[in-house]
Amino acid sequence: MVCDMGGVLKFWNSGAETLYGWKREEVIGKNVHQILQTSYPQHASEIIDAISRTGRWDGNLVQYTKDGRKLVVASRQALKLEANGTSSALLEINRDITAQMQAEDALRKAERMAAMGRVAGIIAHEINNPLEAITNAFYLLQQHPSLDADARLLAAMAEEELVRVAHITRQTLSFYRESQQATVFPVRKVLEDVLELQMRGLRLSGIDLQKQFLTDRAIVGFPSELKQVFLNLVGNAIQAMPEGGRLRVRVSESNQCGSRRGGVRISVCDTGTGIKPEDAKRLFEPFFTTKSAKGTGLGLWISKGIVQKYEGAIRFRSVRVNGRATTCFSVFLPGTTVIQKAGEAKVQEAIGSS
Repeated sequence: MVCDMGGVLKFWNSGAETLYGWKREEVIGKNVHQILQTSYPQHASEIIDAISRTGRWDGNLVQYTKDGRKLVVASRQALKLEANGTSSALLEINRDITAQMQAEDALRKAERMAAMGRVAGIIAHEINNPLEAITNAFYLLQQHPSLDADARLLAAMAEEELVRVAHITRQTLSFYRESQQATVFPVRKVLEDVLELQMRGLRLSGIDLQKQFLTDRAIVGFPSELKQVFLNLVGNAIQAMPEGGRLRVRVSESNQCGSRRGGVRISVCDTGTGIKPEDAKRLFEPFFTTKSAKGTGLGLWISKGIVQKYEGAIRFRSVRVNGRATTCFSVFLPGTTVIQKAGEAKVQEAIGSS
């Protein structure tokens, strides 16, 4: 684009039309940076001063398209001079680097999450021994003759809670002890582990959990991968119901849509805020998020990739009736899926258990 030093547009090429969405006749003669809602990394007057001194400026700008999409562009601006040395216009070449910036930001967040995961694994490992010692101490305390019936009851309650903490610790460790070999496991067990990990969030939000586990059918694969899928779906459902609601998790026998292929269908349904129609088409796109700064926009995209690796399918539906929304994600997994190098014995075991 070419504009004068005040930002009034003189030239707007076809690339600008494609990138920003405005036709040439809509913007010529207008202040282009008001139209694009340009945000500068420093005060605009400082950029103008730099251009006046050096004849050029390079940097990143935040701008908006005609349909409201936010862009980050790498901008190169150069002063075009007349023959007598006076400035006449400012040539600006912008390159869309939005996806690149999102990818870099997602990588930084992923690295932080990976570091946090390693720390969580270390903590879970280190507290295992003292947990076992405390549990043994409470067991012995219950048998002590100095305690009355009420005190023994309280000691038994404390021991039960410690057992539950130990179980959560083992679950946490299981995320970081993934076998190199695919194993046979029931999908129901994975869901049970995920829901137990999310129980605190469910209670804090006042969410009513309804479980319908109608099959113990097994598949061959890696439990931690599917835990990642279901943690994402259940976590999204909880976030969609900050004021409470109902979460229904169902596991049942099913056939893949359009075929007779048998397997397991897992449904995660919530009565939260719902999904807007304009967001539905982009829900599985990388970097697309409805959580503003809280989300990376990678959770559902990664989940879809994992499900497809298992030759399965993930779909969703969100409806609103009488002002109330219901959103349901459905995951189909073939019952005898073989992932990577699963042994023949494991495959036969999976077929037998199905």
